[in-house]
Formats: sequence, structure tokens, C-alpha cells
Amino acid sequence: MLQGVANAVQIDFHVSVLGDGKLHPGDDTAITLLIENEGKADNFMLNENTSQLLQLVTTAKDLRVEIDDSWLPIEVKTVNPQLIGDLPSGRIAKAVFRVKVDEDAKLGEYSIPVRLKYTKVTYTMSGTNVILNYHEDEFDVDYLKIEIVKKDYDFSVKSVSSTLKTNQEGVVEVTIKNTGNNEIYDATLLINTTPPLQPNPKAMSAYLGNIGVDEEVKATFKVYVMEGALNNSYPATLVLKFKTSVGKPYKLTQSIGLGVEDEDAFLIIDAQSFITSPKTIPKQQQASIPSIPSLPMFMSQQQQSQQQQIKQIQSVITIPSRGFVLLSIKNVGKDVNDAVAILSFGNPLIQAENMPYIGYFRKNDVKDVLFYIKSTAPPGKYRGVVMLKYKNELGDDEMSKKHYIEVEIKSITPLKIEKVETENLAVGLKGNVNVILKNSLNKNVHNAMFLIISPDSSLTPLSSSSYLYEAKPEESGEIRFRLQVSDEAVSGSYKLYLVERYNLGDAEGLVSIAEFPVIIKPKMAYFEVLSIESNLYPDETGDVTIKIKNAGNLAIHNAVVKLELSSPLTIAGGSALSSLVGQSQPGLYFIGTLKPDEVAIAKFRVDVDKDAGAGNYPVTIKIDYYDDEGYLHTSNPIIASVEVKEKPLITLPIAIAILLALIAIILATRFVRKKRKQGNKDKQV
Repeated sequence: MLQGVANAVQIDFHVSVLGDGKLHPGDDTAITLLIENEGKADNFMLNENTSQLLQLVTTAKDLRVEIDDSWLPIEVKTVNPQLIGDLPSGRIAKAVFRVKVDEDAKLGEYSIPVRLKYTKVTYTMSGTNVILNYHEDEFDVDYLKIEIVKKDYDFSVKSVSSTLKTNQEGVVEVTIKNTGNNEIYDATLLINTTPPLQPNPKAMSAYLGNIGVDEEVKATFKVYVMEGALNNSYPATLVLKFKTSVGKPYKLTQSIGLGVEDEDAFLIIDAQSFITSPKTIPKQQQASIPSIPSLPMFMSQQQQSQQQQIKQIQSVITIPSRGFVLLSIKNVGKDVNDAVAILSFGNPLIQAENMPYIGYFRKNDVKDVLFYIKSTAPPGKYRGVVMLKYKNELGDDEMSKKHYIEVEIKSITPLKIEKVETENLAVGLKGNVNVILKNSLNKNVHNAMFLIISPDSSLTPLSSSSYLYEAKPEESGEIRFRLQVSDEAVSGSYKLYLVERYNLGDAEGLVSIAEFPVIIKPKMAYFEVLSIESNLYPDETGDVTIKIKNAGNLAIHNAVVKLELSSPLTIAGGSALSSLVGQSQPGLYFIGTLKPDEVAIAKFRVDVDKDAGAGNYPVTIKIDYYDDEGYLHTSNPIIASVEVKEKPLITLPIAIAILLALIAIILATRFVRKKRKQGNKDKQV
């Protein structure tokens, strides 16, 4: 039996670097380490039963490799240590490390400690049994030889300073140093960037000439920062083009970072808007359109003209709305001059009509700017872009960072249509449209002008505009229009559009469009009482004369005018019983046929009660008539009044009687005098 054989096993490592092991100041490169396990076992009894055991005890298990970069001009950038795994004896493993060499590293040779940690396996024999032991955290240290040398041609970036801000062009200043072993000639330094950085094509290169060894030179570039850049550092590449001492062209590159400040000088602290949706109106027009004959060469010109037809052409008109956007903008940067606010939309259906001028804008001041918006876009939410154009302290034009606002186009109007009333709106008639509006906003609407539009040519506005001075919140107002309906119109529902132009707060000339239906009634007879003349006295029978006009568009036939009276008036010849119960029989007067716009006169005899007082008494007038098709109709009642005058002390009959009596007395007196004179003459004879 053998005891302690494990002590005869020894594991050693040999570490080397792939390549020449030379590094350069400022290098950021990868080095590859080669690790060889040189493990061996002395006095090992080798047979078919122990061959596998030999491999196990000479294997470095769970090998980990670590570069100790303490106190060295080298910094390991990758994972350190790195896990290699199991490494049997006689095998070589690779470990790749990315290292950064200091730019100011001292030239010369360096021994870099490489630490190797692993698990070692040993064994002991107990009779015919083998006992394995695992020893963790065994370690070994080997030293890697490297040399830091200068390149023949190289440069390093000593400093980078920049003033780059979003949506502006800034200056980048770079200082470089010739860190190579040789002087370079005809050097030109260029800067390359990627979005959101964009170099100015006229200022993206700088000629440096000849640069000696260890000499430093400066170069200046201009770079524009695009929209969307954040507070971040963005990569750029410096390209140094030059010639060697023998005239051979050479090119070197170095990567740098350029910092961007996403700081804007302006803030939007409040945004208000009111924009309503537009309306698309179908517009009908009549046109004479010739039809296309099948054989025009055999038709005369007269026949072709007879083929023309009157057709309806329908076009579409979109009435844009006009709203406003009110912004409060604060200057949190420096004082600027000639500031102008600009508002734009990605949707071409929404356009700002103006660019408000702010002028001198002092730091920490707040300015209100009012934009007028013309819109043909449907209701919804849209994104607006706000920018300020201004002059900086050097007098150069600059644009601020873009600010985004949300603008909503609403389907409501500030003056909501609550009710629509029509009067005499029928085929062939002139009628009225009364619209009752209510202010649905929390601001006063004032100086409101209204225009009514009919898309149908059969409805013609006679008074198409109306005015409302002011409507306070939740306050209602009424506007009126007069329309003419053509004889060719068809009765039914028609749509009218109401264009509202108004002022809201400081915003003037805003435009909204509303729509509402009206009902056009069929042809009808409509009557107007032009005059009523009466000669009525208490306890007498007098005349009532009524002049009636057919103001409608329908000829009437067999028309009868009804005059309804109430106590103390009755129709002459009526029954006494009807007067007692207070329901007198109406008077009837036949006027026959009455065409549109014709006038008829109806006369009635009326009894006045003896106890009637002087004054006006109501009467009701109705017309029964037949239309062209023989149907009987009764007009709406027309309420009027007749006057009963006080009975004079001397009426006409009494005056006539008195006059006749006076005449008789005068004649009798003359007769008596004549008789007396005749008697006196006879006595004298």
C-alpha cells in the first residue's frame, strides 16, 4: 500500500503573450495570453488502472486568470479575472483581455503579474481503494513581459472643448499631439460625425502643416446639432492626413466624444386653444347640358338643341373654421432681440395665419402670444410645433428648440343652436327662420355676425345676415332670417348652414360653422287682413267691412269668410237665444275664387247691444275654401278687433227730423205772414 503519493504531483504554468508583446501609449487594444499547464507527477505507478488518475491529478480544474494592473500604466477594460475552465497538463489555453495604455505611459519593458487560481486534485491509496482530495483556491503567479514603445506615426488627443446645443451650430476646439517617433508633414485634421451631429462642410477640416515629435497643435471645427439630441455625449472621429518624410501619404484616426446640452432658453408655461371643425357643403347649380345623339350627322341643329336637358350639377364647398391658440412663453435663458413666435402643424389642413412679434425678450419675462388658426381638418387632437426665432447677443439669427403642444379641434360651436322656429316657410312663399342660440362657453361672446347659407338653389336667403352684440355664459339670444322658397321646391326637410363670426376674449374674427334642418311645407293658402272698417254704436246695427288678401301661393275656390263675434256684438239677423248663451252664429260672406295676391272685400251687418260701452271688441276671422283638387280647408283663425263708438246725442235721423221740423216751421211762419198781409189788403179795399 502506498501512502501520500499525492505529494509527488506538481502543477506549474507558463504564461506568454501572443505577438511581439509591444504596446503603444494611448493604445486601446486586445492582448491574447497563452497559458500552458506544465503539471507533472513523480514516482507515479502507471498501469491500465491508473492512467485516468494521472490525467486527473495533473489537471488544473476551474482555472481563472487575472491580470494585476495595479501600479502599471495599463488598465484592463474587460472582465478580470476570466474563467478558463479545466486545463489538463500539456495543454495551452487562450485568454483575451482588452487593455488601455495610458497616453503618458513611460516607455520601456514591464513585467505584468498574472494570477492563476485553480482547484488541485490529489489522491491517496487505501488498500485497493483510491481516495481523491480537492484543494480549492490554489494559486500561482507568473509574469508577462511587455514593452511600451512609440509608434513610428501616431497622435493623441490632449483636449476637446465644445459649445454644442440642440438646434444650434456650435464650435468644437481640439488639441492634438504628435506622439510618434517621426515628424509628419502637410497635416490636415478632419472631423467626422453621425446624426444628430452634422459638421459644417465649410468648417469640418483644418490645415495644420508640419508637426514635430511631441508637438501640440489646435484645430477648430463647426458642428450643427439636429433636433432631438439629448444631454449626452455623441461619438466623433478625428482623421489626421499627412505625408511621411519620403512623401508617402498616411492616415490616422482617433475617436472622441462631443457633449451636447439640451437646454432651451424658452419654456411654454400655459397653452389655450379654441378651434372648431369646418363644414363641407354640397352646392347645387342648374346647367343646360346637351345630350350626345347617337347619329349627330343626320340631325339638324334645331333637333340637336332640343336634346339639351336641364340638369343639377352638385359641387362641394368646404368652409374653413378660424380659431386661436394662446401661449404663455417664459424666457429662462439670456436676453434676446427681435423674437418672433412660430407655430406649425404636421397636418397641412391646419395652418397658422400669423407669426406674433415679441421683440426684445428679457430673461425671466413671460409673454403671451396669440396665433390665429385656419382649419379644414376634421375633429380630433393634433400636435403643434412651437419655435422662437431671435437674434443673440452677437446679432446672429438663432432658432430655439422645438416645443410640442396639443391642439384639439372640436365639433361644437360656442353659440349652440337650442331651437329653430319657422313662419310661413312653404313652397312658393317667403318665410322667416328664427334661431335661438345659447352661449355654451365660460367666456363672453361678443360682436357676433351670422350668415345663413342654403346649399339648395330652391331656397334663397332674402336677409342672409344677422347680428348679436353679446352673449354671456349660459345666456341665450335670437337671430332672424328671411328666406324665399321657389315654386319648383319640393316640400320636406332642408339643411341650412350658419356661419358664425365672433370675438372671444382678445381673439377677434373667429369663425365657426353650424348646421340645422328646416321643414318646407307644401303649397298653401295664406291670408292677410289688410284692414277692418266699422261703424258701430250701442243699440244700433252697423257695418263691418273686412279687406282680405290671399298672400299664399294657392288659388282658392268657393271661399266663404266667417266672422265670429262675442257679446255685446252679434250678427244682424241672428237668433236671440244664441245671444243669450254668449255663442252667436258667425257671419258668412261668399267671396268665390281668390287667386294668389288677389284682394277681396267681405261686408257684415252687426247688431250692438244697447248696454255696450265704447271701445274695441275682439273678432275672429276664418276662411273656408276648396283647393284645386276639391278638398275643403279652413284657415287658421285671425284675431282682430272692431271699435264701438259712443252714441252721439243727435244722430243723423234726429238731425234730419229736426231739420225737417225747422223747415216746416219756417214754411208755416211764412204762410201765416203771407195770409196776414193778404187779409190786411182786403180790409183796405
